[in-house]
Amino acid sequence: MLDRIDSKLEAPVSKLPPLTISSLSSQSPAVRNKVLEILSHVNKRVKHQHEIGLPLLDLWKLYTDPAASPMVRNFVSCMLRWLLNELLLRKERILHLRHWRMFRSFLSSTRRLF
Repeated sequence: MLDRIDSKLEAPVSKLPPLTISSLSSQSPAVRNKVLEILSHVNKRVKHQHEIGLPLLDLWKLYTDPAASPMVRNFVSCMLRWLLNELLLRKERILHLRHWRMFRSFLSSTRRLF
């Protein structure tokens, strides 16, 4: 059941972080606390769901916005680091899978020789 629910998360999660993160520049502590609560919840749900993507370009725009507050820029910086690590891990998994397939085909071809 969670898989079904988590698959429905991708659409809102792709829009939610940039909208909420920009609210971290609010002067109201209540707003900032609510934003952190929302982002914490999203993080818990998305952290181990590698197939759910986050909006890299939108986050980058927030990071490079000259009007962004230091808190917004720091938070986005952490998210961008996490996203880049995720991308590198995905690339490693894909390469590992390709190498495994090549190795497996090599093993099956060498068995015929013996």
